Amino acid sequence: MDARDIDSDSCHDNEDENWLETGWSEENPSFCVNQNYSKMKTPSPRHSMCKDNLGTSAKQAMRGAVTQDESNKTDSSKGVMSLMGLNTNKAGMEGLDKEKINSIILQASKGSKFYENEQKKEQLLNNKIEQMKEQLGKLTEQEKSMALVEVDKMVLELKAQRDLTRTIVHIDMDMFYAAVEMKDDPTLRDKPMAVGSMGMLSTSNYKARRFGVRAAMPGFIGKKLCPELILVKPNFVKYRAVSQEIQHIMGQYDPNFAAMSLDEAYLDLTEHLKLRSSLSEESRTFYYRFKENQSCRDSRDINQMVVSKTGNTATVTKSTDEKMVVLETGNTATVTTSTAEKMVVLETGNTATVKHDYLKDMSRYEIFGVSAEEAVREIRFRIEQKTQLTASAGIAPNTMLAKVCSDKNKPNGQYRIEPTLEAVNKFIEDLPIRK
Repeated sequence: MDARDIDSDSCHDNEDENWLETGWSEENPSFCVNQNYSKMKTPSPRHSMCKDNLGTSAKQAMRGAVTQDESNKTDSSKGVMSLMGLNTNKAGMEGLDKEKINSIILQASKGSKFYENEQKKEQLLNNKIEQMKEQLGKLTEQEKSMALVEVDKMVLELKAQRDLTRTIVHIDMDMFYAAVEMKDDPTLRDKPMAVGSMGMLSTSNYKARRFGVRAAMPGFIGKKLCPELILVKPNFVKYRAVSQEIQHIMGQYDPNFAAMSLDEAYLDLTEHLKLRSSLSEESRTFYYRFKENQSCRDSRDINQMVVSKTGNTATVTKSTDEKMVVLETGNTATVTTSTAEKMVVLETGNTATVKHDYLKDMSRYEIFGVSAEEAVREIRFRIEQKTQLTASAGIAPNTMLAKVCSDKNKPNGQYRIEPTLEAVNKFIEDLPIRK
């Protein structure tokens, strides 16, 4: 097993490279959007990765590392491509011609500062590997045997601490930055596009991914892979505003949720699920938002919509994105959000209050059950109706497994590992090392 198998995707394995914006740096690696992260009841993702899933496969890998003696020398280009090449494990990139795409990436990047930087990273990695081999070569057989005994002891201790009783959820917005831009500009929906610049991309939509365009790739390489690629300048003020709307929903299920970036978070639903079975059906009922050109058709709909102080009612005749309503009297109204309550200001000067955070269609709704899967489906539904963006989710006994699960049915899907040792082992036994 080469160290590159583990480390090669560390720079672009997230759905969106939010570390470019959130303030992450080597000097400040613990930065978190939600400062409640320190209060989270479960281990951090990195801690879980080391602690919760060390089993037979990991032990065998460690034994292999101890006994491995072979040289894994590769030429410079191949080594660099292990860092910046196509990852076909990512959502939207399955089944692509990896060899062809990597050839284009290599030819487009040679001579660039990006390529030089990747070469430096490759050299640092090679130096680290050589140092480890040198240290390994100095060990005696007795020391190796003692190390294996310590590994076995560590595995037993970790197994004794294994906790499968908690329900951890990883919520991951689908191509978040790109999705926000496509919502605001529908003309982008059917075109390959990416958010970023010629220097670096933050994310790409699924049409662009079919060409191999991904996050943490320079835009000039993306253009080589897909000449029709549209680049959109990032707008982090807008992304933060949408992220806050999403986090508001998640906080209702776990007040101590951990936001890892603008587009992903971990929730511990254990306590919520204990109470969920006692929730009324009404509290588990959520409504669809109004579609474009849809109108209120009866008094029940109207009462849930907008009622002016003069008693006039309103019907939706335009896209809710434009936040416009038309009164039955023919006057128009505009929704403003300058106050805590969303107010409708009529052309006549009268005001009206919007009773919900978005204009709901009272004739179309979903009733969600009490299981973990239903709770997560409810969260995803509410996010979509509120923001018109989709989210994927993973449900598992710990954070690392939840993270892997959220990528299983992307986009707009969810996956759960049952909280049993058998189910966990079956799930991880065939996972690529990169995962």
